[in-house]
Amino acid sequence: MDWKEKKVLCLGDSLTRAGIWYRRLEENLGCAVTAHCGGGLKMREIIDGGESAEGWLDPVSPELFKDKDLVIFFAGYNDREKGSAAQIRDALGYCIDRIFQELDKAENLSCRLLLVTPHCVGRYAYIHEDGYEEYPPGSGMTLRKFAKVMEETARDYSVPVCNLWEKSGICRYTWKVFAAAPGSDEVHCSEKGYERIGDVISGAVVRSFG
Repeated sequence: MDWKEKKVLCLGDSLTRAGIWYRRLEENLGCAVTAHCGGGLKMREIIDGGESAEGWLDPVSPELFKDKDLVIFFAGYNDREKGSAAQIRDALGYCIDRIFQELDKAENLSCRLLLVTPHCVGRYAYIHEDGYEEYPPGSGMTLRKFAKVMEETARDYSVPVCNLWEKSGICRYTWKVFAAAPGSDEVHCSEKGYERIGDVISGAVVRSFG
């Protein structure tokens, strides 16, 4: 599929709000991106609206989906307090259902949907455990397991997935290159980190949809 001038809607949190990875997507594919995102928002809040770091984010609406060729849902970083696979599945499943409901209302069910999981993060101010470590304590849930649950849930809906934990090459050895501030903020990315994510998502779009 030729993505030049195709319309893409990116739904997400602060990593999308930074505006770098999806600009890379535009450069790579020639598409035009609309972003609906807010810092600090959980998956459901991105869909239903919520108070973000930048102010109130409105709920999604059919108008937002009306003319889009692809929707990319990239979230989960702010849902890490969910300690069970069932809670993760419920949250993501709700979001997938709502996206398809809005696409139906917009009479645009031919639009594609791609799910993107979190990458391997390090420590940051409000969660000291990195992606390899158990969080919440006692839950047995690591961010790698979290990403796997997201992947499995999306596949239950027959929705393609880009698992950034497995595909991005961002890990404890490369945070010095790809993290925003190694040692203090290793969830947000440097420009190189966001560009890497944009490249990986671009590849996933092409592999998934041609």
